[in-house]
Amino acid sequence: MKHKVFLIEDNLTEGFLLRLALSKVENLEITHFKTGGELMEKIDECPSVAIVDLNLPDINGLDLIKEIKKKSANTKSIVVSAQRDIDVIATVQSEGTPYYLVKSDSVLKNLKSIVEDFLFSMEHQ
Repeated sequence: MKHKVFLIEDNLTEGFLLRLALSKVENLEITHFKTGGELMEKIDECPSVAIVDLNLPDINGLDLIKEIKKKSANTKSIVVSAQRDIDVIATVQSEGTPYYLVKSDSVLKNLKSIVEDFLFSMEHQ
């Protein structure tokens, strides 16, 4: 069974690196969007996971996560952002998104592990 992952990252280089980090995960279909609007046009495809940057050109990432939850309740969200402010991280987590990765060298390895864990738990519910 293929799992859909929606990646929302407006920086093309960072988007490439995040897709590369996930390329070794089996049965994954990754769709990369540069804006929240592009993603919301496809949300009816109900991705298993949405990887969201907070600083997008058209919408705040936290607002986008809320919209994703309204339209696709079973989609798990992961934030990958350069934003390091502890209050921002706490707000994101209080909205039901426990995984918040700060962009760094280790984010690529950690992202792969988190996505694999999400998919494993979905398959074994």
